[in-house]
Amino acid sequence: MLNASNLFPRGSEWRQWDFHVHTPASFQWSGKRFSDMTDAEVVQTVDQMITAINQAVPSVFVLMDYWTFDGWFALKKRLAQAGAPKLNKLVLPGIELRLVSPTSYRLNAHVVFADDVSDQDLNNFKSDLRVALIEQALSDECLRRLARQKLGDDLLTKHGMKAEVVKADDSAALLAGSKCAEIIPDTYKTAISKVPDGKAIAFMPWDTYNGLADAEWAKHYAYVVGFMQSSPIFETRRQEQWEAFVGIETENNKKWFGSFQAALGNKPHLAVSGSDAHSFADYGKFPSGKATWIKADPTFHGLLQAIMEPAKRSFIGECPQKLAEIAENKTYFIDSVDVQKNPAATNIGKWLDGSALPLNPDLIAIIGNKGSGKSALADVIALLGNSRQKNHFSFLKKDRFRGKSGEPAKHFSGTLTWCDASTVQRNLNDDPPDDKVELVRYIPQGHFEELCNDHVSGRTNAFERELRAVIFSHASEAIRLGALDFDQLIEQQESSYRDQLSEFRKDLKKLNQEIAGMEEQLQPEVKQALQELLNLKARQIDEHNKIKPAAIEKPAAELTEDQKAVASALDEISAKIKAIEDKSALNANVDLILAGKVKAIQNVRERMRLLERSHKQFQDDTAKDLETLGLKVTDLVTFSVNDQPLDQLASAIPLEQANRKSTVANEAVEKSKLQVEQVALNAKLNAPQQHYQQYLKTIEVWEAKLAELTGAADAPETQKGLQARIAQLESLPKESRSATASTVESGR
Repeated sequence: MLNASNLFPRGSEWRQWDFHVHTPASFQWSGKRFSDMTDAEVVQTVDQMITAINQAVPSVFVLMDYWTFDGWFALKKRLAQAGAPKLNKLVLPGIELRLVSPTSYRLNAHVVFADDVSDQDLNNFKSDLRVALIEQALSDECLRRLARQKLGDDLLTKHGMKAEVVKADDSAALLAGSKCAEIIPDTYKTAISKVPDGKAIAFMPWDTYNGLADAEWAKHYAYVVGFMQSSPIFETRRQEQWEAFVGIETENNKKWFGSFQAALGNKPHLAVSGSDAHSFADYGKFPSGKATWIKADPTFHGLLQAIMEPAKRSFIGECPQKLAEIAENKTYFIDSVDVQKNPAATNIGKWLDGSALPLNPDLIAIIGNKGSGKSALADVIALLGNSRQKNHFSFLKKDRFRGKSGEPAKHFSGTLTWCDASTVQRNLNDDPPDDKVELVRYIPQGHFEELCNDHVSGRTNAFERELRAVIFSHASEAIRLGALDFDQLIEQQESSYRDQLSEFRKDLKKLNQEIAGMEEQLQPEVKQALQELLNLKARQIDEHNKIKPAAIEKPAAELTEDQKAVASALDEISAKIKAIEDKSALNANVDLILAGKVKAIQNVRERMRLLERSHKQFQDDTAKDLETLGLKVTDLVTFSVNDQPLDQLASAIPLEQANRKSTVANEAVEKSKLQVEQVALNAKLNAPQQHYQQYLKTIEVWEAKLAELTGAADAPETQKGLQARIAQLESLPKESRSATASTVESGR
């Protein structure tokens, strides 16, 4: 068992928890039970259990043996012995019971206990439970008496037992009692409440085996609601049910969400899924891949945190979204930061030496008293992440840690390790090179104040530039239309208006501006920075290729006729969904083309107005001279404008866009219906077929992410976009020479 005082330096992290495993103490164990073993065999079996727990994926296991804590006691006893194997996971004691129910089935119920609960409190808990019919405290002897005194021959026969064997054999009597016993519900609730210090938590199955969902609400509403409000934890494997328990209203549960939450007392509850393993080989193997993930320390107190914030701290499925995001984007997440003193430095003091801090990917704030090192940590991370804000560091500056001569900073170096295992190491007295990619965006207080103050006073437009960069990063492709940065986007949107202004400017000034812009882009650090970004993107693609799902062949196992029909229907649905997605991708490209046409119409109209204005200006400027010459304007210039084709296009495009929007909406509805049908059909397949269908979905998501990283030439953050930008830079020298020649010609 993990000691609750162990430190988890990253704070709350997503970990798998298996809330429902059995041990050989359980009467339904798949194999030899403790009661049939010698002491030596028990020791050997408990060692096997410890090995199975250590090797399984979950970080926490809850023992849920029927009617007994013997499995927990055997584990504790073995761990206290010399030579026992080390348990590397947290194990919590628990118990699985069956309660008297007004319906036609017995209600399953569980209890989770703290790992530091005393043996006496566990024994007292059992003593507070009362077994129905015999109304005695739960114990092995009570279960034997129940079987021998209260169970009729017909019931014993139904469970495969013979009355004469039960009366003569204690093991048979205990088995019969275990199969048929029921606890009086009120004693279940009372026993939990009497465990000191809140170290017992009620845990009810919902739509799993003999769960509360099978109860008839209309007939037994008070019975159902009583357990819903007194149980902080429920077991389910359905997404919409998890959402309802944790307090999230969705399209799938909105029809009954209000009444469901009212039954819960309008308080979110933690919903989990257990493996219900009855053998060591099944520990941590969740049905249908519905694993439970808890974002908390692997401790009983971590469980209490999850109960308080179930929506934020729990997930049921193969992998939480945040972990998937980290796995697919390791180059974006920092793993740790470390500061070490130069071993040769003496009489410097310890300072930051030995500061090795693993970071949580959800880190959003650094909290501490004044002088506790908040600014030092932020500055070190910014320095190692190539921040451009070195002039605004509050700790790594001359009058503080760097001193006038670099003391003591020059005797220390920092290392930043990313989740893709790449590292950056730098002396704390050195500034980040200007040609390195800025991997960490840092806005220190001094920089923020300067931005705001200078913006208000009108001294610089730095604040506006920062704001523009943020706006452009959130603009869609339909808005960007090929722009690679905000300035290019503004140029696109305002080009026609700029042309009107440029009409009054001399060509020489315009050409000089173009040359200046080219020369600025031709600076070596511009291309170096882009190359760094391209290298980073290549690393991201490489990391993504490493997590490509292993290929799975389509199962060749013989299917039933029904399964063949389902498989055939699934293939047909997959083909339809693929066709819709392909069409959607094509439609997205067409939408970009239509958006480009709308902008092109605006540009042409503005240039036509420029022509009309130029013609009118020519008439006004030459009127007097033409009168002197006895000529008319029409004798020299014939000018006509026909904007009817543009009007026709301008009228047709909105109609086409509206039709496309309607088509997209219909396709989305059709795709949603197909996906719902696909999920329902998947459930009818055998395990290999389900696994294969899941693989098809996974590889589809992986390929979409690869396409996103690779991108296109007009997507600036993608690999192809960066390559296009570098190619654009490489063509600038030729354009610059041509513009210079034009400038010379204009000067003449």
